[in-house]
Amino acid sequence: MVARRGGSLVFCEVKSKSGEGFGDPLEMVGEVKAHRIRRAAEAWLARHPEHVELAVRLDVMVERRGRLECVRAAL
Repeated sequence: MVARRGGSLVFCEVKSKSGEGFGDPLEMVGEVKAHRIRRAAEAWLARHPEHVELAVRLDVMVERRGRLECVRAAL
């Protein structure tokens, strides 16, 4: 997900697991996934140069026990 909030541009990865027995959804975003998200953000910014002046943040949104939690600047 890509969202603009004030003077920031936020690239947000959304993760969920089907049950607590499968571990924490945040664990699904490892080094390889984080690298892919960074590259995707760079590609998006290259195609949308009008947003280059904004501060960029990479967040992860996780669903735990039916509730959404935003981990800011997670990547």
